[in-house]
Order: sequence, then C-alpha cells, then structure tokens
Amino acid sequence: MRQPTDQQAADLTAPLPGPLLSLPRPVRTLVPTAVVLLVLVPLAAHDPDFGPTTSPQVNAGLMALGALALAFRRRHPTAVVAAALISGQLPLAVALHGLAARRGPTVPLYVLAVLAELRLFVPFDLGDVSTPSALANLIEDPLVFGAVPLALGLTAHQRARTVSVLAERNRLLLEARTHAEERAVVAERARLAREMHDVVSNRVSLITLHAGAGQVAQADDPAAVRETLGLIRTLGLQALTELRGLLGVLTPASDQAPSLRGLPTLVEESRQAGLAVGLTLTGPDDGLPAPGPAVQYAAYRIVQEALTNAHKHAPAAEVAVTVEVAPDGLRLAVVNSPTGADGSGADGTGAGGTGADGTGSSLPSGGRGLDGMRTRADDLGGTLDAGPTPEGGFAVRARLPLSTV
Repeated sequence: MRQPTDQQAADLTAPLPGPLLSLPRPVRTLVPTAVVLLVLVPLAAHDPDFGPTTSPQVNAGLMALGALALAFRRRHPTAVVAAALISGQLPLAVALHGLAARRGPTVPLYVLAVLAELRLFVPFDLGDVSTPSALANLIEDPLVFGAVPLALGLTAHQRARTVSVLAERNRLLLEARTHAEERAVVAERARLAREMHDVVSNRVSLITLHAGAGQVAQADDPAAVRETLGLIRTLGLQALTELRGLLGVLTPASDQAPSLRGLPTLVEESRQAGLAVGLTLTGPDDGLPAPGPAVQYAAYRIVQEALTNAHKHAPAAEVAVTVEVAPDGLRLAVVNSPTGADGSGADGTGAGGTGADGTGSSLPSGGRGLDGMRTRADDLGGTLDAGPTPEGGFAVRARLPLSTV
C-alpha cells in the first residue's frame, strides 16, 4: 500500500473544517427558545391570527410551551417535535430540523414530518386555491416551516456522518503509516545485522586463524611471519572497506559489490587460512541471462557464511563449493566432508575441533548464520536447506531465481 507523504500526513492530522460560525453549545441550544419567548409569544398574545387557534391567550401559551420544549431538543428530539405540533410554525420548524439532524432518516421522523405538514395546512381553506397567490399562500408554510427544515436537517445529518467516516479513515491511514514505518525500521535493522554478521564473522574469523598461525610460527622464519601479517592486514582492510560501504560512509559502486566474480578470491582466502576448499563454477550457458546483481550478492554472502561455518566447526574437513547457473535458477552447494574422529561438523553443533593454527582453539559462534542464509534466500523467492549429510559431513544447498524482477 502506498504510504502518505509527510505533507499528506500533516493534512490528515489537521482538524476537519467546521461551520463558519461556531457558538458554544449552551448558546446554540437556548437561542431558539429565547427568540420565541421574547418575540413570538408577545406577538401571539396580541394577534388572534398568530397561532393554531382563535384565542390569543391560548396561542401565546402554546407558543411558550413550544419554546420551552426546544431547550430539550438535543436529548429528546422526537418528543420535542411531538410537543411542537401544537405550537407555532417556528418552534415546529426548529424541532423538525433538530430531529432530522440528530436521528437521520428514520420511521418516527417521516411520521412526524407528515403530521407536521398536516398541522401547517390546518389554518388554510383548502378549497380556496383559485388564484396563484392563494395557492402560494397554501404551500408557503408547509414548504418553509416543514419541507425546508427537514431537508436541511437530513443534509446536516449526512454531513456529520461523512465527517465521522473521514475522521476514522484518517485515523486508520495514520495507524497504517506508523505500522509501516515500524516494520521498515525492524526490517532495516535485521538487514544491517545480517550484513554485519556476514562481513565481520568471515573476515574476523580469518584474521583470528592467521593470527593463531603467526603465534606458532618459527622465530627463525621471518618470511612466514611477514606473510601472515600481510594477510591479516589485507583481511582487516577488506573488512573495514565492507563495513564502511555497509554503513553508508563509503558506498561502493555497483560493479564493486560482492558477486560471483569474487568467489575465487573468497575461496583462496579460505585456503590461505588452512581450509581445503574446492570451487566449481559453471554457466550461464549461451542464451541464458546472467543472474541479477541482487542474486549474485546473496549467493556470495551465502557461500561466505558457509565457509565461515566450516572454519569454525570443521577446520580439518574438505569443502566443495559448487555454483551452477541453470535455466531454472542459480544453484549453489557448500558441502564439507566428515572431519575425522572428533565428529564435529559445520552445522554449529560440533565441538569445533582443532583450529587451523594448531593451538586447539575454536572460533566463537553467534548462532545466526543459518538463519541469515535462509533469510537471504527467502527474500529473493528462493530456497535454502542445511543439514548433516549421510556421510557425516554437513551441506548447505540453495536455489535462487536468476532475477528478482
């Protein structure tokens, strides 16, 4: 789902537009009551035609009753409309508008609306419609004090529902944006942790092995000591360069990123650290596209981590690295033979055995290598299997698509 931008998020959090004139609720509630009591009640008391009956005193009383009922139209809108039916036109119009705005199109509303229209027709002689002016007088009150307030009330009700739906939609969009950001942060942290594990684990493991070999080197063989120190320096510079590129301090060009072209060098580094490694790299055949950069990068890291595991847990084993670019994808396998009497393997469960330096020390294991390899394969839509072989060794096999598009 496409996430809103920062500007769109600010628009979502902005309050929805309200009415141009917003008065406090008590004022809006009591204004109609005050207008009817102060203006219409005195008029009804002096004008016998200003009300539903011929008695000015009765009209004034009914008008006052309707005015007082309007004060309760928010809590009891249906009852207020029923009370306003025997009052004047204005209290009836205000009560009908309030019921429509608060309750919407309901059966009680339509029943009371019909009764209100009949009530507004009562003062007129329905037989006297011979002239346009008489017809206009006949429909004036039912239209102005009945149909118009009803339509305005229903419009206000629909607007309130629309505002409520929009507010809920904005809230859901903000929650989705927040959750997406949180997921992105978690995914990025996991990716950085996986990259740093692969880089640091491989390079530092090789540095540790060469340092151990330097410790037991003969003092009268300065050439061997210099060679070991040179390898340690080279591996340290490589680790530093990869870490800088990973953290964004120095972003390498795409043609400098680890790929299948770097596998021979990676295997040779493991050989120099004392591991017997063989590499078989085949394909792609004519007419078959080369794997994409992301696929080659993942394959390189999987082989790198598998060799690191072999250094840690099966330093005396023979390791065969096979990479094949086939029509159905890139297939790779890193298989080590049994290590001998101690039975330790490259699966992370063995005792570690004797290191390549001959000191008997074993390299520490973080226990995240296999999970990281599987995650790399899963992210590209591939598969990875790792486990002991029937011969007693350990194998890591993966299949990756040629392209991630």
